[in-house]
Amino acid sequence: MKKHNSKYRQQNKNIIKANTFNISKKKNWLILYIIISFLVPVLFYLQTINFGLTRFDDDIIISKNISFLNDFKNAKKAFTTDAFITTNGSLEKRCSFYRPLQTISYMTDIHLSEKNGTWMFHLSNILLLGLITCLLFLLLRKLLIPTKFALLSNLIFCLNPLFVSNVAWIPARGDLLLIFFSLLSFLFFIEFLQKKNLLFLILNWITFTIALFCKETAAFLPLTFFLYYITYFSKRSFDKIYLLNLALYIVSVMFWLWLRNIAIGGISNPNDKISLILILGNLRTIPESLTKFFLPVFSAPIPSYSILKTFLGLVIIGLIIIIFIKNKMRSKKEKAFWLTWFLILMFPPMIYKHPYIDYLDHRFFLPLIGVFIFVLFIIPKNWFEKTNIKRILILTCVFITLGSLTVINSRCYYNPMFFYNSAISRNTNSAFAYNNRGLLKVERNNLKDAIEDYNKAIEINPKIADVYVNRGLAKSYLKNYLGAIDDYNKSIAINQNYAETYNNKGIALGSINNLREAIINFNKAIEINPDYSIAYLNRAITKYNLKDLIGTIDDCDKAIKLNPNYTEALNFKVQVQEELRMNRNIK
Repeated sequence: MKKHNSKYRQQNKNIIKANTFNISKKKNWLILYIIISFLVPVLFYLQTINFGLTRFDDDIIISKNISFLNDFKNAKKAFTTDAFITTNGSLEKRCSFYRPLQTISYMTDIHLSEKNGTWMFHLSNILLLGLITCLLFLLLRKLLIPTKFALLSNLIFCLNPLFVSNVAWIPARGDLLLIFFSLLSFLFFIEFLQKKNLLFLILNWITFTIALFCKETAAFLPLTFFLYYITYFSKRSFDKIYLLNLALYIVSVMFWLWLRNIAIGGISNPNDKISLILILGNLRTIPESLTKFFLPVFSAPIPSYSILKTFLGLVIIGLIIIIFIKNKMRSKKEKAFWLTWFLILMFPPMIYKHPYIDYLDHRFFLPLIGVFIFVLFIIPKNWFEKTNIKRILILTCVFITLGSLTVINSRCYYNPMFFYNSAISRNTNSAFAYNNRGLLKVERNNLKDAIEDYNKAIEINPKIADVYVNRGLAKSYLKNYLGAIDDYNKSIAINQNYAETYNNKGIALGSINNLREAIINFNKAIEINPDYSIAYLNRAITKYNLKDLIGTIDDCDKAIKLNPNYTEALNFKVQVQEELRMNRNIK
């Protein structure tokens, strides 16, 4: 009897040992897959470390605010400034974007790189994509997608050329942070629902709150959490702890709204076009995003609507509806949830309209996770049951193709001229791209070519006031002052509240000795923007030419008061004071 018991115990020990070995082996494989998920996208985007800025918002956010970003003492101020860090000036100068953690991440980059170039900005974006790929892989495992298939399909998704701007374009940092903390918060929410552990609820709340301060889209996350609960756990009895969960979300949103109100002066800024009505005009982004997701050859640094992309997107929507109804691989509730995820998280970008750009691709990553998972849900189960060499080869070919396109498309972001040349070659209908390339050509003193770009921008969209101002400035450099004044008048006809137009027109009028008219324009520029120190100096110069030395010194004082380090105003004031003193001595 003892021998029998001993043998039985030994068999149990062997079984436990074997199970422990299998579990350990599975964990080791899982860790390996997570490492692969991180390294592969990092390697594909590694070349971007050598890239510079594109002069598409990154110069405004980073270069023009470098003194603010250099000082970590300004970290607190990041929570009371907008995404473009307009800490000074009137309310009208502020934008409607509130991204404090994006600003703090830039501060961190500068300090880690010891203020040496832009490589750290790019590296941070790359590393964030690697972490996001890991989280998305873990989410797929939570949704019972087989490990190997989850790994390869996840890499295909994250290396889709549609998402190049999320990584290669530095100002997409807010989206990367949003995606990372949104996925992390969602994973914690799933763990909380499965294990009823209060720790996961707290972690879900903390990461949700962090996501809020990355980008406004996070305000819609609680709705996706609620719908997930309804989809997967609605049969459970309601627990009072869910009320605590809701209360924590409300506290975070209220605190976020309070700080956001301080930073931008309200829900939105009158200068920015933000409205629920804009959703109707932006509906085309839904079919176009789907077209570019499934057919990424249409990606462009600065995209615009096209009839072809919209039509193909509508066809894709029709196919999704048919597959949703007929496919039985997963329940309709599950498939409906992930399509709803897409629609909910597409909603926030659709209430904003850039004045000159139809939409930007980097906003699609988080919503399209829903479409990606829907696609995985409709794939036949026999794809997962056995390893099929042909299927693996097909997926590998897709992965290599998309990865290669991603590497190629990333190069568009190498420097400003590369960026705008690529933007124009891939979208010849972007007035914004032609205008900004014209600015670069002016800096290179290639004035005639710059004017050609401005002409093309006006041909595409004759209602952009800035283009006339820029063309007028280029004409002024060529001493075509009458042509410049004509352009400034055209700009004023479109926008009568642009101070720079009146300032530039005043300079052009002064150049043809129409000094009185120049003074009127400088007055108008200052009336629109009382903090416009350059206009005060230009008016001072004009007053000097009119022999009004007292008025000249008074305007110099006003310019210096607004900008104590304004060297030109300081030197000019000293010169005029000396001349005034000499005149008095002569008398």
